[in-house]
Amino acid sequence: MDLLTWVQIPVLALRGVFMELENVKGTIDELPERALLRERIADTLKGVFKKYGFVPLNTSCLQKFETLTAKGSGGEEIKKETYNFDDNSRRRIGLRFDLTVPTARLLSENKSVTMPLKRYEYGKVWRYQEIKPGRQREFYQFDIDIFGTKSLLAEAELISCAVEGFKALGFKEFKIRLNNRKLLKEMIKYSGVNEEKITDVFRSIDKLDKIGVEGVKKELEQRGIKKETPKIIEVIQISGRYDEVLNKIKKILGKNEGIDELEELAGYLNVLGIENQCIIDLSLVRGLEYYTGTIFEISAEGLNVSFAGGGRYDSMIQQFGGNEIPAVGLSFGIEPIIQVMEKKEEETATAQVFVAVADSTLKNEALKIADSFRKQKISTELNLSEKNLSKQFEYCNRKKIMFAVIVGSRDFREKKATVKNMLSGEETMVALDKLSEYVVSVVEEKKPKRK
Repeated sequence: MDLLTWVQIPVLALRGVFMELENVKGTIDELPERALLRERIADTLKGVFKKYGFVPLNTSCLQKFETLTAKGSGGEEIKKETYNFDDNSRRRIGLRFDLTVPTARLLSENKSVTMPLKRYEYGKVWRYQEIKPGRQREFYQFDIDIFGTKSLLAEAELISCAVEGFKALGFKEFKIRLNNRKLLKEMIKYSGVNEEKITDVFRSIDKLDKIGVEGVKKELEQRGIKKETPKIIEVIQISGRYDEVLNKIKKILGKNEGIDELEELAGYLNVLGIENQCIIDLSLVRGLEYYTGTIFEISAEGLNVSFAGGGRYDSMIQQFGGNEIPAVGLSFGIEPIIQVMEKKEEETATAQVFVAVADSTLKNEALKIADSFRKQKISTELNLSEKNLSKQFEYCNRKKIMFAVIVGSRDFREKKATVKNMLSGEETMVALDKLSEYVVSVVEEKKPKRK
């Protein structure tokens, strides 16, 4: 064995160790800047949800596999994407693939909950799916659901709540795609497809964005649906203003429950002033098989990525053994929202104020000042290093902190401290007994642009 081989052996061994310690593909690790942005998005949405009367309800990440794969839950396709394993008692356990199925299971077991119930939940879910920008295998969802009413006012409230949430995050323009599973089912039957094949057609249409029209044609033929395919393709290309599309479909189908529901919903959205942002799109399926009526997706600012989607699922809770409880929900895709906002964000400060220490003998005084700011609800970082002022300022700039309060021996003898605006470089001497009041006033002002 030559010298090169002896050198390579430990290197390769070390490489193997490091490979084993890599993150699991498709899962999330986040540094503070991204985690703070995620937290801000969640807090903003939560504030909007509470305005509409939604309350928190939380479910376990671990569920029995038979719950996640039960009839009326995710369906056959999602079963392939569900992470599952045997625990030490040889019970089949799965990681939840969404927040809806565990909630339905919870409500089926708790029959005394007062209805209607408006709930929100924020948490991680897992799906073994293709990884691409904005789509991981471990990701967060933020759901709002309304249980215990068949009124289409519930759908209108969910859509209105979503639009207000996006506006609160800084988005301005929206596209709301609407469809109805009852209407789509009748349109597919109109294409000549037998009842037992409709679910297969839904599964194929749902892949339209991924595989395109030709891919859908090919998949339908592979499912044994050939002569009906041209008419199906014609149907799913129907989209546009809700009044134009529904009038067109009425001429084909006549009276239809799905059409009636979409017309009623459009009326409510008209009252809310958001009907002009809505289109009927018969290619919209929503992949999960538990949907029974209205379905919808929302994207913002002309982006093709859906930021939120959902629909009505009136049968799930009863199928789980609970009471007959109609339900409708909407889920926010936090990852694509973060991706877009990261590109727009200029300031991602972890704190508003940094207390810089110019003299190490004044650490106690600096600690008191930081504590006084925090009691005023000012997000504050205290210098924890032995670095000089120049290095402390560099840290502030890297963290994009607006203001530094400098605690130095000369100023302190005069019972003063220096407040430095890290954006403009301007410095202001402030009396210690006025320091908290002054800092509160400057951090509440509008941020100037960083030079």
